[in-house]
Amino acid sequence: MPSGIKVVTETEGTGHRAEKGDIVVFDCAASLNKGSAVHARRTQTLVLGSRRFIAGVEYALAGMREGGYRKVRISPHLAYRDVGVEDKVPPNAVLIYELWLTSIKKRGLTTASTRTRARPARAGNAGR
Repeated sequence: MPSGIKVVTETEGTGHRAEKGDIVVFDCAASLNKGSAVHARRTQTLVLGSRRFIAGVEYALAGMREGGYRKVRISPHLAYRDVGVEDKVPPNAVLIYELWLTSIKKRGLTTASTRTRARPARAGNAGR
C-alpha cells in the first residue's frame, strides 16, 4: 500500500484478487476523519487504474479479494488535496473510506481463445 493510505480494518474475501485493468463492483461509504459523513454507502463500478475515482480508493481496492472489506484512512494527497469538494470535503481533509468488494470481472478472460484452435496443415510443406 502506498504512503498516505492506512488500513484500519480488513476482512479478507475468498474470491479473485483485484488487479489493475479489472472491472470491479464495490460498495463504499466515506466520512471525514472527524466523523461527519461525506456520503452514505453506495454501489460503484470502475476499471482499476482508470483514474475515475480518487487515487486512494483505487489503491485500496487493488489486491482485495471478492467478498472482502477494508476500512482505510486516506491522506489528502491521494484524495482532494488542497481543493476539497464544495459543501462536502474541506481542503486538505483526511478521508475514511469503507470498501466492500462485491465482484471482479478479470481482464482478458473469454470463453474461447483463438490460440487454442488447431491450425489446418498447409499443403506443400512436406519434406522441408
